[in-house]
Amino acid sequence: MLDHRVTTPENVDFQFTLAGPGTRLLAWCVDLGIVGTIVALASSIASAASVFFSGYAEAILAVFTFVVGTGYWIAFEHRWQGRTPGKRMFGLRVVGQQGLRLDLGQVALRNVLRVVDLLPGFGAVGAAFLVFHPEHRRLGDLVAGTLVVRERRVPAPERIRTILGGGPGRVRAKLLPLDARRRLSAEQRDLMLDLCLRRDVLDDATRMRLFETVATDIRAALDPDEAPFGALSHEKLVLIATAELFERGA
Repeated sequence: MLDHRVTTPENVDFQFTLAGPGTRLLAWCVDLGIVGTIVALASSIASAASVFFSGYAEAILAVFTFVVGTGYWIAFEHRWQGRTPGKRMFGLRVVGQQGLRLDLGQVALRNVLRVVDLLPGFGAVGAAFLVFHPEHRRLGDLVAGTLVVRERRVPAPERIRTILGGGPGRVRAKLLPLDARRRLSAEQRDLMLDLCLRRDVLDDATRMRLFETVATDIRAALDPDEAPFGALSHEKLVLIATAELFERGA
């Protein structure tokens, strides 16, 4: 398996396992099957409607096929944070090449260029890029600056649950305001979770510096008067905030 390393401005290395061509192909086949089913149903409806609207039904079907064929991936990858039903089934996710979540522009660009990957037929261009590119990136990935990675499937860290007194069950939110997820950006939430998961492998100086930086960002984004931060240390604040966001589905 190939790994992709990202170094943060704080000189902390994060590592992602890249998805191989075979797994990506399987995920694509699942998604293509779903799209094909939707188009087939629409084709049946258009065929019946053509009796009454001859000429229009075929044109509408052609437009619908293009919209679904492109919009399916855009909608799911944007809504499901880099996943489609096929990718989700095989534990894959699309991320930015710096490991951050995708913005809508990246999602749209990588999927509009999917049309080029299908040229000159049977996906020859896309297959060639996936097989021969050292990081298995197709043309859409290169232009949009994205990677397809294997998703880490980890439970909420037990050390965070212990701090909150939640044990092995769900953590009851008691620190953050209800709209904390909106106030903290996706990049901030990703960094919080990654930092907590890598807490025990960082040296003391780096750990203290990173937790202080992230805690300062949290305090700046959330009004201290609305959240009972109290005299929490930087590290404990980040751990507790991350656990609550994690349990809320952040």
